[in-house]
Amino acid sequence: MGRFMSGLGMTVGVAAIAVVAYAQKRSAETGKDIMTVLSNLPDELKRSQAEWQKKLEVAVDAGKKAAAEKEAEIERELEHETEPQKPPVDYIV
Repeated sequence: MGRFMSGLGMTVGVAAIAVVAYAQKRSAETGKDIMTVLSNLPDELKRSQAEWQKKLEVAVDAGKKAAAEKEAEIERELEHETEPQKPPVDYIV
């Protein structure tokens, strides 16, 4: 039972540190007092989730665009290739 309580205590401690670190970061971003951020934690988390979701959507769109451009580039290179590539001379035995 002692191990369980020790592990539980450590988990709670890590969670508390994470909440305080998040509150400090959010306080610095918004200019609000840390206690205000902590008292409005559910609303702050919803705002953060919306911000992260927007950033994720932008990143996914950029990734899709880059992948499409790379695929088009590869297709252009394959179309311009007229003869199969010969292996390097060192490769032939």
